[in-house]
Amino acid sequence: MDTRLKRKIKLYFSSIYLVDIIIVALITLFLLSALGDYIQINRSQHSLAVNRIKSDLRGLIFLAAIYVAFITKIIFILKKNQNSPRIQSDFVNNVIFVIKNGFHYKETRSKLIISIALALILLIAYLYFLATGGYENNIFVKFFQTYPFKGSVFVIIILFFTMMYALKKTLDIIVVNDALRRVSEGNLQDDIKLDGSPAIKELAKNINLIKAGYKEILEDGVHNEKLKTELISNVSHDLKTPLTSIINYVNILKNSDITEEEREEYLLILERKSLKLKVLIEDLFEMSKINSGKIKLNRELIDILSLIHQGIGEYSTLYEEKNISFKVTSEEDAVYMELDGKMMSRALENIIINALKYSMSNTRVYINVKIDGDYVNVGVKNIANYEMDFNEDEMFERFARGDKSRNSKVEGSGLGLAITKSIVELHGGEVKIKKEGDMFKIYLMLPINKG
Repeated sequence: MDTRLKRKIKLYFSSIYLVDIIIVALITLFLLSALGDYIQINRSQHSLAVNRIKSDLRGLIFLAAIYVAFITKIIFILKKNQNSPRIQSDFVNNVIFVIKNGFHYKETRSKLIISIALALILLIAYLYFLATGGYENNIFVKFFQTYPFKGSVFVIIILFFTMMYALKKTLDIIVVNDALRRVSEGNLQDDIKLDGSPAIKELAKNINLIKAGYKEILEDGVHNEKLKTELISNVSHDLKTPLTSIINYVNILKNSDITEEEREEYLLILERKSLKLKVLIEDLFEMSKINSGKIKLNRELIDILSLIHQGIGEYSTLYEEKNISFKVTSEEDAVYMELDGKMMSRALENIIINALKYSMSNTRVYINVKIDGDYVNVGVKNIANYEMDFNEDEMFERFARGDKSRNSKVEGSGLGLAITKSIVELHGGEVKIKKEGDMFKIYLMLPINKG
């Protein structure tokens, strides 16, 4: 025997096919119909029914043998492969899928129960009328004999609505699949709009939410990539500038022709450039350490007003030529909070130094401390000495500078506000920036207690 034929025969006896189900269904209907006929004949004449059974006995035994063989085959395959029976029919698989999973969901449970109940009622009614009235007097047969046109129209209408319902489900899936295909091609603008069952509407809604989330992640990814590029560029620039100066002045100092006064002057410049480089590297390490999430706050009860006055006293001599004064106002004499004193001092110092650097000369910096419920609001306002054409949110990015110039005469790493924001957020607070004309405002909202 041909090898392929053997393989096909083996596959047939080890799998369930649609033809197996159809044969079992047809034989079942035939046997039930024959049983109804015998019951109906037996009611009028018992001996005639017995003779009818005897004359059809050989055919009935043959059909019963085929019926048992197919039933045995199906049961054997299902029992042998309980987890995943070998079914070679999409229709049978779909029926099993519906029966297996249809009762698990409330949207399909009621429809499935109604469908099964109607099918059973129709089968019982048909068998009843068949048994009591025979084939010729069966109410279903009579209806189609008496009203052939109406009966045909009724069947066509049922088939039409069944087809429309099936097509609607298929179209819903096609529309959703088409929308997903557009998403995979990069089109994230158009939302899926479907009118149908609640389950289909919910599916469309969930896909739209996933698409919106994917779009947001994609935009964040592009933004983060841009920030990485800017970070590398800015770090390179801010490290290279003082380093180049250090190398140049070291080369000059190697020259024996320079005077002692020039040597001392160049050494002072070297010291200043080295300190600038040191501050930049320290800020980079601190920013990296804070963002790593490994820092643990050493909280203690601290008066935040004292921290502010301490920072002003320590750094007010910077840029003394600008004649900047500070005015601190608060309704309280002291505002005690659970803070990490060292880190919060750094955050406040960054704001104070930032105000000194970028305030217009001969102006005043206003600091207001106010208790608002469970939070303390610290507001700092100053008049800027440059045109503020920046975006408020961008100021918290690493290496962001208000004047947007890497060649500005104002020294700084550009990490100050980013470090302040990270420290405040570690304390469970929030930082906001606002600009009104030439007025630059920064607000710190800190919870009084760590809880």
